[in-house]
Amino acid sequence: MMLIVGQDRRDRIEFNVIGWLYAAAFSVNGECIWSGGQDGLQEWRVEDREQMATVEAPRVRCHTVSRDGRWITAGTFWGYVHVWDAKTCEQVFVHKEDLDQINGVDFSPDSTRVVSASENHTAAVWDIATREKVHTLRHEDDVFAAKYSPQGDRIATATRRCVRVYDSNDGRLLVDIKVEVAQSYNTALLWYYNDLLVVSGTGIKQFESSTGSTVSEWPMPSTRRPQCIAIPNHGKFIAYSSKGTVTFWDTLTHTQLGLIEHPQDIYSIAFSPDDQLIGIGGENGKIIIESPPVPLPIAVSGVSCWIRHISTILLPNPVCALC
Repeated sequence: MMLIVGQDRRDRIEFNVIGWLYAAAFSVNGECIWSGGQDGLQEWRVEDREQMATVEAPRVRCHTVSRDGRWITAGTFWGYVHVWDAKTCEQVFVHKEDLDQINGVDFSPDSTRVVSASENHTAAVWDIATREKVHTLRHEDDVFAAKYSPQGDRIATATRRCVRVYDSNDGRLLVDIKVEVAQSYNTALLWYYNDLLVVSGTGIKQFESSTGSTVSEWPMPSTRRPQCIAIPNHGKFIAYSSKGTVTFWDTLTHTQLGLIEHPQDIYSIAFSPDDQLIGIGGENGKIIIESPPVPLPIAVSGVSCWIRHISTILLPNPVCALC
């Protein structure tokens, strides 16, 4: 029985989006990438960089695609939360927060709800079918990020001074973690298995989501420039961006594995669903798509369950590279 590791290196793809760009997200099938910025959302086919669709929503700060590929949501500088049908681009939901911009949006794993993070010190949970607000998660500061857990039972939020974990079913506050968080639009917080990864003033911190205790840390130079983190489905490394560079860090050994240079300050990084490509969005609209400079795991029949069993025994927060 053998575990094979490797990757096919692909040529870099570069193209420019008109206007300022804040966010980029791949479609569920990985064939397209959505850009979001001052002129709304645009869908681009990766293969030939052809523009496939445009959705009007001035000054988009953040957006994401639902796991089932049915919906796309965006938050804007003007305080709007939108949800559209990803295929027809028909708007199915819109809400306006009074005079407060939306900094983060995310879908629940079952694609029935959307959470938005706002500068009015709240994160709001919306039911897409009924278009009604389900929960209001109150904070003492502007909320810069809101993310559903992989199981959908919790929601993590981030302000300048804390990360909080809420019960997504009843809105109860479960954990309050005191930590300085980078003020990035939904890009400084993510779930890593059942833990949380946070971009802080001193680097990337890993917290246990049930207790708030520190698990690990990746020290990084302090900077006031935009910072982003992303992690592929296999969880073997973290992609971290600062200024115009994306560095890749092994989640187990904390060693740097490689880097990608970008000609502009980076505002967004995202992995394709198959983890074979990374999309990097720059402040002035340049998008770079290429293979991560890191060997990627390739699934081999018959070893998945064995690796899951071994990792459960050896690692405090197991991540199966093949599952």
